[in-house]
This record gives sequence, structure tokens and C-alpha cells, in this order.
Amino acid sequence: MADSGGGTDSPDRPGWRGVLQIVLIVGIIAIAIYFARAPSRDYLEISSEDAEQRIAPTAAVVLPLPTQAARRLQLTGIVTTLGTVEVRPEVSGMVLKVSENFRSGGEFAADETLVQIDPREFELSLARAKHGLEAVVGELKQKLDGEARSADLKRKYPDQEQHPWLARDGEVEQAQALVDNAKVRIALAEIALDKTRIRMPFDGYVTSTRVSEGQVLRSIDSDLGDVFPKYELRVRAKISNLDLDALAPAIGRKATVMANGRQYNAEVERISREVDVDTKLANLYLHIVDQEITPILPRPGTFTDVTVEDATHENVFVLPESAVQVNGSVWLVDNESLVSFTPISIGYAEDGWLVHAFDAKDGVVVGRIPGAREGLKVRPVER
Repeated sequence: MADSGGGTDSPDRPGWRGVLQIVLIVGIIAIAIYFARAPSRDYLEISSEDAEQRIAPTAAVVLPLPTQAARRLQLTGIVTTLGTVEVRPEVSGMVLKVSENFRSGGEFAADETLVQIDPREFELSLARAKHGLEAVVGELKQKLDGEARSADLKRKYPDQEQHPWLARDGEVEQAQALVDNAKVRIALAEIALDKTRIRMPFDGYVTSTRVSEGQVLRSIDSDLGDVFPKYELRVRAKISNLDLDALAPAIGRKATVMANGRQYNAEVERISREVDVDTKLANLYLHIVDQEITPILPRPGTFTDVTVEDATHENVFVLPESAVQVNGSVWLVDNESLVSFTPISIGYAEDGWLVHAFDAKDGVVVGRIPGAREGLKVRPVER
């Protein structure tokens, strides 16, 4: 029988644990809604200017002072010579001797015999010319003696007709002409003999040689090798028309050349009158000074860094290179706001970027500012 008295709760009726779970769930949902609610109206209504004031970036600035300075023009060049000399014989003959210095990479002195051609034929020609001179000198002496006797007889016997042998006019002049011609032949024979000794009028280096002992040479046609002067080095550097105009007058300007870690003093010697069609650049030619007393010189073909000195400029600013912004502009700070300005550039000096002096406002920004734009509020800090 069923118990009709007050027993335990029926399993179909919810207990107090279920009620507690429902209350906890509702409380968690309420808390989540509270923290996820939209920002207050006061926060949303903050102006962009107030926001920028709260997050204004720091700007490092410099306050440049007008000064005088010379700019530094950096170029890239290559060592050349005034020209490579092609060695060719001026007379024909067999090679008797080739100097050890006349080899590829060799070094020779001025007037040193590089190649000796067999001189015997030319020595005989010189000897023949000298004998010819002796003969005509004897004939001239006879003519002079005859002329002297004729003049003496005329003084003694003015009315007497002279013998035809004594009266031949012009013979002395003819004999003198023969003597002069003989002297010319001797000079030509001496020059030809001297040409058998091939040499250069300068100290130099040998680029290449194509001659050996026993080789028979033909004047002018035979190519013996190539040499170049030792103390006639030049540096050819490419330069834009803009920089070339800025250097005007360029000739005579001082420069320094760095080659293989060594520094050389140089001077602008000449400029090209034409611009390269491909590169649109002109050529600047510099002479390395004091080559005769420089112990180590760069060899032709060596690449170099060239620094050309410009004239001293007055009333300029020397700005750090970190001040350069896009397209050669700078950022200025004016009343804590960025202002873009493009100065007139002169070039670069050892201390920095040279520009014509201008109103720097509250300072010139150095370095980069994230999100920099015209009118951006910044907090300037002098560097």
C-alpha cells in the first residue's frame, strides 16, 4: 500500500541545486553583458586633435647656424694613361738583341735600348757618306785656291787676259754645294744608324711584346709591342652635367684619389666636350700630382674613388645626412607641427649635407618619424 504520510520528495519536483545553477548562469550572463557594452558617449566624442595630443611622437631636431663650407663631390673613376705607345721599327733589319726589360709587365728607363737591330749596313752607309764628304771637301779646296790665284793675278796684271782655267766663274759655289750635300747625307746616315737602337724618350712600363732575337723586321710594318709612360697616369671619372656645371670652372680644382687603399693628390686637368649617349654622363680627367716622387703608383685599369673639392660657399647650413627626406626635402617643426620644406642643395661636405641657409623654424628634424605628414603634432627634442 502507498504511504499516505509525509515521506521524501518526489523525483519529478526540482530541488534547490537546480535553482542555484540557474541563478549562477543568469549572473554570468549579466556580467558578460556589462563588460561588453559599447563605449561611453564621452569617450567617443574625443576630437582627433585631442587624440593626437595624447599620442604626439617625439621629433629629434637640430638648430643649424649659417656658416661657410666647401662641398665634397664623390665620383668613381678608373686609372688610365695619356695613351699607349705602339712600338714599331723605323728601319728594316734583323734583331740582334732584345732587352730583358722589354717583356710584358717590364719596366724600362728613358733612352734605354729595348731592341737592337743589326747596325752593320747602316754603319757602312755612314762611312761611305763620310768618305764622300772628304772627296768634295778636297775639290772645294782646289776651287778656292784657283779663285785666290785668279784674284791675285787680276791685281798684278789688270790688263792681261786670264787663262780659261783661272776664269771659270761659279765653280767654288758648285763645289760648296757638293760639300753641303755630303754633310746632309752623313746626317741622314747617322739618323738611320741611330734608329737601329729602338728606345723610348720616357720611363715606362711594357704592356705586351711581340719580338724575339733573330726576327727580321720591316720598317713601320712590324709591331713589336705596346708601352705606356710611367709618370703620365690620369684618372677618368664619370660626372653628371649638373655636377659639372656646379663645379664650373672645373679645370684646376683639387681632388683626392683612393686606389687600392692608397690616397693620391690629383687635379682636374680637362673635361670632355661630349656626353656619353648611353650613360648621359661626361668625363672628368684628373692628373695625379707628384708621380715622380711617389713610390707606389696605381696601374692603368685600377678602379678609384674620386673626391673633388668645390669652392667655399658662404651662408650655408651643414645638415646631418639623416635630415634628408623624400626627394631632397626636410621636415621642419613649426609650433609643434611638421612642415615640409625643400632646401637648395649644394652637395655634401665632410661634415654633412650643404644647403643654402633658410628659416629653420623651431628646428630641422633628423631621422624618421612614423606616420610623418604635413601638420602632424610632434614633441621636438633638440639633439
